[in-house]
Amino acid sequence: MHLRNVALLLLPGLIVLTLNAQAQLPLRGSVWSGTVRMPREVHAQLAFRLDTLVVTTESNSAPVETLLYELTGDTLRLQKLNGQSSCGITETALYQLIYRNNGELFSLAPIRDNCSERRRILEQVAQFTRKRTNPNQPPRNWPYLDPQRDSIAGISLYQAYDLLKGRPSVPVIVGIMDSGVDLTHEDLRDVAWVNPREIADNDTDDDKNGYTDDVNGWNFMGAKDGTTYQTDQPEATQVYILFRDTFEKADPEKLRPVEKRQYNTYQLAKKQFLQRYRAVLPRQLAFADTAQFWKVAYQIRSQLPDSVTTPTAIRRINFGTDSVANAVRTILADAYIPQYGSFRTYLSLVRQNWPRFRQIMGSEADIAYNLSYNPRAAVGDDPTNPNERYYGSPRMLIGQSQELALHGSHVAGIIGATRNNGRGIDGVADHVRIMPVSVVPSGGDERDKDVANGIRYAVENGAKVINMSFGKRLSPFKEQVDAAIRFAEEHDVLIVHAAGNNGENYDSIPAYPSARYENGQVAQNVLVVGNSTWRLSEDLPSRSSNYGRQTVDLFAPGTAILSTLPRNQYASLSGTSMASPMTAGVAALLRSYFPKLTAVQVKEILMKSSYQPALTVRKPGRSAQKVPFSELSRSGGLLNARDAVKMAMDLVK
Repeated sequence: MHLRNVALLLLPGLIVLTLNAQAQLPLRGSVWSGTVRMPREVHAQLAFRLDTLVVTTESNSAPVETLLYELTGDTLRLQKLNGQSSCGITETALYQLIYRNNGELFSLAPIRDNCSERRRILEQVAQFTRKRTNPNQPPRNWPYLDPQRDSIAGISLYQAYDLLKGRPSVPVIVGIMDSGVDLTHEDLRDVAWVNPREIADNDTDDDKNGYTDDVNGWNFMGAKDGTTYQTDQPEATQVYILFRDTFEKADPEKLRPVEKRQYNTYQLAKKQFLQRYRAVLPRQLAFADTAQFWKVAYQIRSQLPDSVTTPTAIRRINFGTDSVANAVRTILADAYIPQYGSFRTYLSLVRQNWPRFRQIMGSEADIAYNLSYNPRAAVGDDPTNPNERYYGSPRMLIGQSQELALHGSHVAGIIGATRNNGRGIDGVADHVRIMPVSVVPSGGDERDKDVANGIRYAVENGAKVINMSFGKRLSPFKEQVDAAIRFAEEHDVLIVHAAGNNGENYDSIPAYPSARYENGQVAQNVLVVGNSTWRLSEDLPSRSSNYGRQTVDLFAPGTAILSTLPRNQYASLSGTSMASPMTAGVAALLRSYFPKLTAVQVKEILMKSSYQPALTVRKPGRSAQKVPFSELSRSGGLLNARDAVKMAMDLVK
């Protein structure tokens, strides 16, 4: 997470996530249109303001009716302020809000309304359609639209379901290897995987799989009671700690092949770690003495005018060779944005939010490059033993954390949020069971040991598709991860993996987990996905997405994707982390309706059926170079559910 964005947390009124997440999809600030009889048929517009609903007609902008409204869950409360109807201003009406098409449509079902005139008008409207107030933003359901019919680079999902009408399907378990999933969410609880051979909370491993009480999945980062650390260290620090004693004085000429690879990994990690460790040491010292921090902060304040300043102006304050003072100055400059106003006002905000500010701005020194930080202590495993399997917890205690299970819940919703339930969003696949396998911290890098164990757990417990929306640049125990991927391949399990968000050529960078085994062979069950936008133009590939003619298999919608967050919330996120589950959802759809297809066949279908736009696009990253879109991936195309279903129907007669 970028520090400048995190710094916005100090602004009053902004939620901690800075994602504008809402419980149930919000109405505030939205405008809707529908056909109503008042008493004749007219086109009406509903504009939801801060707390008032203004009803107008297309022929007259003057309000027909103005009402107070309040949305609680899916219940809409209405009370008349003024207008043409005969409804009394003291009567309160309650309606159930029923969303469709990812919140692009809604209808109202009366719960209680004594005003027959209002009830007749609202009840007879089949649906209200959301009007986009910002033409640069796509509709909420854009990933499901059709490139040719809608001129939006979606996956043609609605047409795919038209083809599947009347066809039987079977449940498909999808392993969500991520940061955890909030299975109490209103849009996820009905699609949670349940281990049929395990009895909840009896402290007994009923199915003898080595994981006690694993009713809904497993948390490889948790203590036995479900307490889970949020942040781990980057891979460079982890490797430096793991291998320092073993390889610091080792003779590489005397090492076995596996040890030689680990030795080389250690050398890369050591270089990266020491470089960053030296850079953040002054920051560590700056936060070590709170009184000194504020003494320097007030010195800076005394040298700045009592007006809006700039980070550059803060950095110009001269403290000579005082490294601690210079570090304090840099920290405050890094986090400052003009919205804070004067430096004096900014310091007041910092003091009010000191614990959060300290946590965020000091995370590199306190956690990322701190050799004393040990998040695995509570887990109780041995990080140096990559073959250890049975550790962790069957649960994850989210508590008041704003980060635990956030990423994983969003991924899970894209794949399988309950379809057509009138709430929130519709996931891609309609007959899935979500299996959370928690291996990815909210900050820092996942550990090879957890990744390997997570793959094996998902496979052994029936997953047919595994989504992995994570990646890193070093892999100290690659042999164990390779063995787990091969295990999945042997058991006919498809692994869908996010390509990453560095705007780089994936063919030429170290990236793990990798479909390429250490012996040079390539796993046939791994599908790597890049991030596309809704624009059928030169901006089709996301600028941040990795790409690669040899290593990225296809692109899929991953920009401004609306999905689920913990505590019944929803928000839009972007990245290959979203494109990967979009693809995993279609893979699960195929394995549900065409269960005879193998993992490799599903992968081939998704690639061969991809939509092939004849577009010259801007290459992802900072380059202004234009290239054919077909050169950015192996398939050269975009995920397309309709054509994938067609191809599957032809293959499975």
